[in-house]
Amino acid sequence: MLLVRLPEGYVDLDRGRWRVIAARLELSEMVTLLDSARAGTLVGEEAGSGRGGSLRVVLRGGKVVYVRRYLRGGAMRHLVRDLYLIRPPRPIRELMATEQARAAGCRVPIVHAVAIEETGPFYRGWIVTSAIEAARSFIDALGDADEARRRTLLLAAGTAIRDLHAAGVYHVDLNGHNLLVDGHDRVAVIDFDRAVLAPPHNHRLGERGRDRLWRSLTKLAAQRGLELPDEDKRWIERGYER
Repeated sequence: MLLVRLPEGYVDLDRGRWRVIAARLELSEMVTLLDSARAGTLVGEEAGSGRGGSLRVVLRGGKVVYVRRYLRGGAMRHLVRDLYLIRPPRPIRELMATEQARAAGCRVPIVHAVAIEETGPFYRGWIVTSAIEAARSFIDALGDADEARRRTLLLAAGTAIRDLHAAGVYHVDLNGHNLLVDGHDRVAVIDFDRAVLAPPHNHRLGERGRDRLWRSLTKLAAQRGLELPDEDKRWIERGYER
């Protein structure tokens, strides 16, 4: 039994060990999609970096979604690859965080569905999100930018993070890959796995998130032979404060 209230418009199809939570109007399509993902027969293009487990899938009618299986990272992946214990399940927590941010007007993906497969005291999880098309990773956009545009992008990143924190959503892994930039230099944030819901404008969590992003950007830039001067961090802070 779920111990959380689902966002408006989502329904819970409980088959015992297999549960799918999806937007009401997409339930049938998402059940078919996730049944295939569970069986390992889903056809799609491998997408993204990190722990893997993500497929870009084109649905009937041309709609593009990303289907991600929850996989462990770090040293734990050598022991347990895809089993989790802590409740509520990570897919449900990611759904709640993403939808709270979206309801507040933040630029984030739509979560079409999540699924949980129970196996004894453990579970496996999947999530289906919308694609943010015509967008590229923040670090790639930053690498191609001149000084003026670089500051514009950093300013926009700070504003995007501020909007999340104003909504009470704190992303714990802000980095140069899970911020995306579209053709109008608007910044979207993706991948809310392990996001924290807390009162808006929590100073400690906000500062931790901005510091995490800056460390990621300087590291990724260095790997590309680029150098971000320390004073550029102030443009993230300005975007956050304005």
